[in-house]
Amino acid sequence: MHKSYKYIAFYDLDHTIFVVNSATKIVEEARRRGIMSEKQYRHAVYLSFIYKLGLGEPAKMINRMLSWLKGLTEESIKQLCSEVFKHSLVETIRPEILMAMEEHRANNAANVLLSSASSLICEPVSKRLNIDAVICTLLEKAGGILTGNTEGKLVYGMEKKNRLLSYCKANGYNPEEAYYYGDSITDVHVMRAVGHPVAVSPDKKLLKIATRLAWQVMAEKSR
Repeated sequence: MHKSYKYIAFYDLDHTIFVVNSATKIVEEARRRGIMSEKQYRHAVYLSFIYKLGLGEPAKMINRMLSWLKGLTEESIKQLCSEVFKHSLVETIRPEILMAMEEHRANNAANVLLSSASSLICEPVSKRLNIDAVICTLLEKAGGILTGNTEGKLVYGMEKKNRLLSYCKANGYNPEEAYYYGDSITDVHVMRAVGHPVAVSPDKKLLKIATRLAWQVMAEKSR
């Protein structure tokens, strides 16, 4: 960021900015286009089911879900993500989040996307919503070909908290003055690191914590 802001508001992507999960939409479209095989699709669905049940280490499960990208060109997946965003995901952007962004912008705050999602989907979102900066997962590639692995750590759980604190320190901002908008219990570490956590349509575990700690809850509903 080149401009000096009073404070920062950070936002998760899936189930926060979007009402849905972007990876699900991308995988469904990849299958429809034949980019992803039926076997790969069934494997991804299985991993997603196991992840939702809380069986297995979440970060490892998410990394395994990326294996279908191995051997594909970065450019082809970048195009896929851009088209899925334009034709499907843009319609799922939460109006309340857009309002929050405008309010923070009016108060001279920066809006920053902080998500475990890959840069290939975060970048079109950032451009469309005029977001000031993006902190997200990078996909490893060699000669423009994706390896199916991440470049560096997955921006998830404690790593998300570490990235937020590092970003604030590097740019001279106080985390106690920062906001973080998230939906899942997996965001609890980063939410505890800021002065203004906002639980967006939280899952049951996060809602319980948010209620106990008197955190702001946006669009509360059960999932």
